[in-house]
Amino acid sequence: MSTEITEILDRLHDCEVGLEVHRGYLKAMEYALRVSILTHQDPDTLLDTWTRLLPSIARTHADDDGPLFVAAFQQSLTVLTEQTGLDRNEA
Repeated sequence: MSTEITEILDRLHDCEVGLEVHRGYLKAMEYALRVSILTHQDPDTLLDTWTRLLPSIARTHADDDGPLFVAAFQQSLTVLTEQTGLDRNEA
């Protein structure tokens, strides 16, 4: 293998490692958020605040970093909305 190919493969490996580290970090944060939501002392205030902020949050990041970012961001907002109970209250 040429030096250039080896360097590219090394960079690719470093990117994969970095992504895996961030994935683990985000998964841990997801569970921490779930616990925080589920044990919130005032679920009605949490739901009201989330309901008021959600449109602004979604709009602010609607065009950030390309379609994969936006799709993942929207999916994450959906999960958080489900955790707050917003989707059940609107049914």
